[in-house]
Amino acid sequence: MTKIIDTHCHPYLNKIKNKDDLINNFFSQDWEAMIVIWTNPKSNKEVLELTKKHSKIYATIGIHPCDIWDLEIEETIINLEKTYIENKDKIVWIWECWLDYYWLIKDLENTNLNEEEKQKIIKKTKEKQKLFFIRQIELAKKLNLPIIIHNRDTKEDVFQILEDTWFKNFIFHCYSENLEYAEKLIKLSPKCKISFSGIVTFNSAKEVQDTARNIPIENIIAETDSPYLTPTPFRWKEENEPIFTKYVIEKIAELRWEKIEFITEQIFKNSKWIFNI
Repeated sequence: MTKIIDTHCHPYLNKIKNKDDLINNFFSQDWEAMIVIWTNPKSNKEVLELTKKHSKIYATIGIHPCDIWDLEIEETIINLEKTYIENKDKIVWIWECWLDYYWLIKDLENTNLNEEEKQKIIKKTKEKQKLFFIRQIELAKKLNLPIIIHNRDTKEDVFQILEDTWFKNFIFHCYSENLEYAEKLIKLSPKCKISFSGIVTFNSAKEVQDTARNIPIENIIAETDSPYLTPTPFRWKEENEPIFTKYVIEKIAELRWEKIEFITEQIFKNSKWIFNI
């Protein structure tokens, strides 16, 4: 297979595999591009250095919701815009616009706070996450960039914000919802992209597989989210890496009963279009 783009990976987070080796493994296949994600102000320098070393590596700007606790929103947005202006030839989207109520609640389980105190923190943090989400959407509109979204136990709030802001230039990263929700997103934004990761190869992920099988091919892109979510046949055996994008694409082709060459070409075109690379 040729013309593959891993649309979402974190090679600087691999603990077992060498970062340079896995980047070289990917490009040794003569594949097209790798989009490396940074999630907070500390990781951006390393990611941007990678884009300077490799002409086919692109980067993102944005803040993961689990990294917002000590950040001042407006100052952060100003810094994100400044980073984009200084590196706009290599930055292709805004990440990470999402809400995450799963880790918010999970982290509070390990505290000694009473239930009333926990609920106050949950309410306050949810509001801050939503405001950060909206401000990053506003920044995306200003810079004419797509946003990448991952919801974790937040799908209704995510959809409501997209509907309220009337923002349609988005990608749903690491899709884990059902077909009905994907169809709802596509109805809101017919050109949005649903990004499938190694999850689509898991035997337990029947709803995700049903989505990959039935939504229009024009709405599909692929990713690894490496070093996480290693696809079958390497699940539980190896750290994930960008070269494993091919297994995600192969599974999508299998589910749709299509030739691998056709699916690879379509996903490639979709990725090039949404990132404008």
